[in-house]
Amino acid sequence: MAGIGSVRKQKISAMRHRITIQSPTETQDGTGQPIVAWTNFATSQPAEYIPANGIEGMRGRQLEAGVKGVFRMNYLSGVTTKMQIVHNGISYGIVSVNAIEGVNRNLEIMVKSS
Repeated sequence: MAGIGSVRKQKISAMRHRITIQSPTETQDGTGQPIVAWTNFATSQPAEYIPANGIEGMRGRQLEAGVKGVFRMNYLSGVTTKMQIVHNGISYGIVSVNAIEGVNRNLEIMVKSS
């Protein structure tokens, strides 16, 4: 298995999961308190999911406490750490978003349980 950050061509068979990326929208309730609602930024995106216990070869990067796994997907502009990923009914907060080797071909998104 290639380590995080390693350059490898994404195999279509590895990207067998479908994820939804959501962005926060803040509104206020009747008393002026902020309410965060999630709106879909991108739906049914093919991705590979690697659970944290399956991550090997960090190549100098530390795995942040609470990280549950990594999603690898085709590059999508605008994905930030303020967003969340929904996969199989579970919401994951985005810890980091990295273009693999700085090339706008694939994204590597570290996530933790929300």
